[in-house]
Amino acid sequence: MCIGIGGTLILFTNPIAGVLSDRTRSRFGRRRPWFLGGMLIALAGSALVGLGNDAVTIVAGWAVAVVGYTLSTSMLLAYLGDRLPEEQRGKVMGINGAITQIGPIVGIVIAGSFASQLGLMFLIPAAIAFLGPVWFLVSMRDSQYSGALPPFRFSDLTRGFYFNPRRHTNFGWVILSKLFVYASLAFGGLYGIYLLQARLGLDTGAVATLIATVAGLGVFTAIIGAIGAGWLSDKLRSRKPFLIASGVLLVASPLIVGTTTSTLQFIVGGLVGTFAIGIYGSVDQALALDTLPSDENENGRYLAIFGLANGIPQAFGPFAAAFVLTLAGGDYSWVYYVAAAFAALGALSIIPISVGKRASLSTVSIDAVS
Repeated sequence: MCIGIGGTLILFTNPIAGVLSDRTRSRFGRRRPWFLGGMLIALAGSALVGLGNDAVTIVAGWAVAVVGYTLSTSMLLAYLGDRLPEEQRGKVMGINGAITQIGPIVGIVIAGSFASQLGLMFLIPAAIAFLGPVWFLVSMRDSQYSGALPPFRFSDLTRGFYFNPRRHTNFGWVILSKLFVYASLAFGGLYGIYLLQARLGLDTGAVATLIATVAGLGVFTAIIGAIGAGWLSDKLRSRKPFLIASGVLLVASPLIVGTTTSTLQFIVGGLVGTFAIGIYGSVDQALALDTLPSDENENGRYLAIFGLANGIPQAFGPFAAAFVLTLAGGDYSWVYYVAAAFAALGALSIIPISVGKRASLSTVSIDAVS
């Protein structure tokens, strides 16, 4: 419930915040105030979770925290879209992907140190997450756009939910690919426990150990995929081959897992998937920045729409997967077959993209981003 409510809320809050951040005119820049606001919201939500004594407060706090963290993350991406040059986007997104893998592990270790004090178990990691980016907030060279703004209309907020894919074709294909790939992930990550019990006859303890093993090893394969592919995509000045290759691997992964007859096959399928999503996650974001409509100076708006391609499958994927499972008569393998089909569509959606140089949006080197 917590995840579902938070995931649904960000489908509305992020696009609106993206539009408003593009219109923000302040001495602190356009993205910094929203980044800070997101961190404050996340801290408040985490405090509610840590101090809450009833289910309603805990669920509400979790949803608020999800909204806050997602807002800050989207503002960081918008800032990178404003400032990061094309030849460094793969590297930076690769590092970002690696941090995304390492962060939860650090959080679990810190939270585990306060397992006997439930309040501190949530408050301490949240406080660290808030204080950690302070150096970045202070040093970031956020643009202070001073161009004329048309009068604000309430209907302008809806612009954060759509764009014209015929006008911005490359960006449209990037979003469509991400939508399919994350639909695949939403399907493929749901029923591993039940699949292992049904196909291999494992008990709950053995299943938990096996999944934990795949998750632990998967952190390393995802980091290797993210950093390696991000760096190479910059070095070779090409994103598409990496995304198509990762799409092929994302087709193979659920097929391997869905037909598993041994624990080794399950581990191999899982690691192929984590390696592939490491590649896709970093290079996909770099390609999104490459294809941003630079003539409109609305990176916040467009990257919020880009984020919907992640949020929509997360919100509705579980329901669709349950429907497929019902149609398949409870055969979990079919959920993985559909996941493979979505991944194939994601890979095919990359093929039509033809990326040229972005128009004259000013960028700076990575040394100046912070």
